[in-house]
Amino acid sequence: MSRLVRICMLVSGCIVGTLCWSAEEPQRQEISVSTEATESQAGSPQQRTWVDRGHAMAAGSVDALAEKIDRFFGAERADLESASTALRLILANDWREEEGNDTDVRLRGKLNLPRISERLSLIFSDEEGQNANVDSDVSAVVSEQESTKVDLQYNIRDKKRSRLDFDVGLRSSLQGKARLRYRYQIPVTEKYTHRFTESVAFIDGEGFSLRSRYELDRKLNEKQLLRWANNLKFVEQGDGVEWSTRLLLGEQLDDRAAISWFVWSSGVTRPDYLTTSYGLGLRFRRNFHRDWLFYEVEPGYAWIREEVSDNRNGAVLLNLRLIISLERLAD
Repeated sequence: MSRLVRICMLVSGCIVGTLCWSAEEPQRQEISVSTEATESQAGSPQQRTWVDRGHAMAAGSVDALAEKIDRFFGAERADLESASTALRLILANDWREEEGNDTDVRLRGKLNLPRISERLSLIFSDEEGQNANVDSDVSAVVSEQESTKVDLQYNIRDKKRSRLDFDVGLRSSLQGKARLRYRYQIPVTEKYTHRFTESVAFIDGEGFSLRSRYELDRKLNEKQLLRWANNLKFVEQGDGVEWSTRLLLGEQLDDRAAISWFVWSSGVTRPDYLTTSYGLGLRFRRNFHRDWLFYEVEPGYAWIREEVSDNRNGAVLLNLRLIISLERLAD
């Protein structure tokens, strides 16, 4: 009974959030119209807006570079917010010192369903979701890979600075999952963009979870992006909060290759506050032989400590991947 109540609470929260969003939209439009009317009395458009236009173009170039690098590396955030289908078949071999190889085949990306609705799509991701980014997530570097799950995503709102999605699906263990995801980003200066993402999910048998993510992007030049990314995760039936932070430098080398260097740290707050891992690595991906074929090399080194009583041990990591871009193969 308590599980049913929690599900009802989550669905109700989604509906209320959507209604509140819709109710605020006319008010935003009224404010915008009022502002434009006030500005029209202040002077000519050239005198009034050239600074704003310049700032918007600079900020837009930061977002464009971040999106370009994220999409090249197949970041899940890029898949979730992509306007087109982007599917990848990945043949992966992940090697970790003292643990050996882990070979797997994964399907990742997004499949739009325009014949049903322009707002509906299928998302193929790992069990946790929202993990990968320019450098791949910390957990992907130091933990076992998760199996593929499929979610049906519905885009509730998609504005210039914000986006709201709701998705439902099944995990590999046949546990149902529902999630509400909100993303907001805003350029602060000509070279910086802030991005905040909040996800509330309910997983059958595990309860509610809350994931918060903050990213600060800085454009160094036309090909280089510096990113500071932070994650917090709280699970209803878990102990404390899982956290991670990392700094990465992503660079688009040319139209067929990109690389990122990264350092990270991650840990938990309970039962004892513990930094479970920190390390460094790089990730290189290149398109070769055919437009739809890529290879990826990701070496790294991690210092790992899973329990307070354990000694911290170093481990060499090496991930090799062959990626087939299915939408390019179909063209």
